[in-house]
Amino acid sequence: MEKERHLLKRIRSGDPEAFGQLVRDLLPSAYKTAFLILKSKEHAEDALQNALEGAYISIMKHKDITNFKAWFYSIVYSRSIDLYRKNSKLIYIDFDENSEAKSKHMGQSAQQIVIEKENKKEMLAHIMKLKKEQSLPLFLHFYEELSVKEISLVLNENSNTVKTRMKRGKEKLAEIMKKDSNPFIQEVKTNGI
Repeated sequence: MEKERHLLKRIRSGDPEAFGQLVRDLLPSAYKTAFLILKSKEHAEDALQNALEGAYISIMKHKDITNFKAWFYSIVYSRSIDLYRKNSKLIYIDFDENSEAKSKHMGQSAQQIVIEKENKKEMLAHIMKLKKEQSLPLFLHFYEELSVKEISLVLNENSNTVKTRMKRGKEKLAEIMKKDSNPFIQEVKTNGI
């Protein structure tokens, strides 16, 4: 928090490196948030660029920012929704590899890393099948590790609304996973090998 305030002061005083330092760690997850909404690499990049411009302008106008991460994600969300409304045609493209996720798993074996990566990809594919109002809170909570309160700030929704959407999303996910599961795996789980 103190580091954010210091960087905001440096930005306002004209330091060209400070803005990059402030947003650098947020860019991968901000991109994924935009991608989850827009389902297009190009549109997600456009929304992120618009969000960066908007954030910089607001900082330079001395906007009071108490939680930069949540505030920045709310800008990314707003710009993504704006672009979504503007472009009705959606295309599904897989996420690029995330180097941030790789660094988190350095202490695990190669087999554990592969299994976890496959599970996350499979779960993300299932999350993408949900309605946007259910998929986005789940993504932000489980993949970006935002709290319900932070998600409510990002989405500009009441935290109880976010909790309800997450609960309904989890229930729908369970239905999707049950429907999409391999019958052989279900047989093994039920009766053993």
